[in-house]
Amino acid sequence: MPLKLTFYGSVDEVTGSRHLLEAGDMRLLLDCGLFQGHRKESIEKNKNFPFKANSLDAVLLSHAHVDHSGALPLLVKSGFSKRIHCTVETADLARIMLMDSAHIQAEDAKFFNKIHAETGERIEPLYTEVDVGQTLQLIDPHKYNEFFSLGEGLKAQFLNAGHVLGSAMIEIEADTPKGKRRILFTGDLGRQDTLIMRPPEVPPNINYLITESTYGKRVHEPTYKIEKELTEIIKKAALDNGVIIIPSFALERTQEIVFILEKLIRAGHIPKTHLYVDSPMAVNITEVFNKHLDSVSMSPKFKRYVTREGDPFGMETVRYVKDVEESKKLNDLPGHRIILSASGMCEGGRILHHLRNNIEKDNTTILFAGYQAQGTLGRRLVEGAKKVKIFGLKHDVRATVKMMDHFSSHADRNDIFWFIKKLDPRPLKIFLVHGDDENRTSLLELLKANGFDRVECPKPAEEFKLD
Repeated sequence: MPLKLTFYGSVDEVTGSRHLLEAGDMRLLLDCGLFQGHRKESIEKNKNFPFKANSLDAVLLSHAHVDHSGALPLLVKSGFSKRIHCTVETADLARIMLMDSAHIQAEDAKFFNKIHAETGERIEPLYTEVDVGQTLQLIDPHKYNEFFSLGEGLKAQFLNAGHVLGSAMIEIEADTPKGKRRILFTGDLGRQDTLIMRPPEVPPNINYLITESTYGKRVHEPTYKIEKELTEIIKKAALDNGVIIIPSFALERTQEIVFILEKLIRAGHIPKTHLYVDSPMAVNITEVFNKHLDSVSMSPKFKRYVTREGDPFGMETVRYVKDVEESKKLNDLPGHRIILSASGMCEGGRILHHLRNNIEKDNTTILFAGYQAQGTLGRRLVEGAKKVKIFGLKHDVRATVKMMDHFSSHADRNDIFWFIKKLDPRPLKIFLVHGDDENRTSLLELLKANGFDRVECPKPAEEFKLD
């Protein structure tokens, strides 16, 4: 069967992951993520698929982050009705992530429309919880490292990607006139140096590689520095009697931060600080983590810690907030505290309300612990904006803004290069996705300088026939 790849998202950017693999008569979509960034541009991209949804034979999902999974309900609304394949852990997480995405869209639209009632400017949710319910009925969960059939002469398996709980590289094996061909899509690739996750495995005999390049130009700070830097930030905020607001991805980053704070308090390195995890989704996801503490995704070191010390996410000073009224009261509490809230790029959810109430206070610290995509509020804050709009209203930025790259669950330049060098034999072709132009170009130059001469940086909707 002839093979063709077309890249419809997450090229020249890091959101909206969508790649179409055509294998003979089969049409497989690798990921179906939401585009995130400027509101009007993102809505336009998300609503309009460049292919017919009902022409797809299956979706293969790398993991549950919304930039990889969040457009699935839109796909179903547009007519898709086949199977959505993912790992068992991702199936559990997607249920939470997608329902929360629908809820956040509804609440943000309601609030936006309220404060813009006089001008008549309105926005509508992309999809509803009913749409999510229909989507979840199509999910087909699989264990790691077990091939499943997609059709005659076509099969796939999920391999540990080391990025977040349940994250997987997707390996597809196809019978072609030239023999078997194996395509590997890394999804988001994890690091060798991790806090909770097992590092990614390197499979043999890959002919075509599609890999992320989010940090293709950068090298992360080692994770062992996290505790020292976080201790300094918390101690200073405590002296200033200030609030630390952490815009945190509910999946993985929140659990990592709670885990690290638990260790610091247990060791006596920081005072017992009130920590509020203000995200119903993060609360539910933490329950999924506790359910899957023995997952293939989890590192042996983390599993040993859990066996020795018990619940890694249940320290006595943490409070998991679900109730909206309790969430609102967090901004009126006196004294030093830490608030973790979604979304991680400040593009929706309760974090916007906490920023709106605290961003103009000079004893507030806004601590970013994850990648901020171009066009997002998070990116503007990290880049030093002095004024920002929240719910369409301007605010002066008087808070201290800090960025900690140490937490990143994405592979950095060295990790990606290590992974590619380990592939044996070398792939016939490598495609770099999920990275802005600067990072992809830098990684491309590194690979070509080391003898990898068949490397592509696809453009939106660019097609490639595979040998």
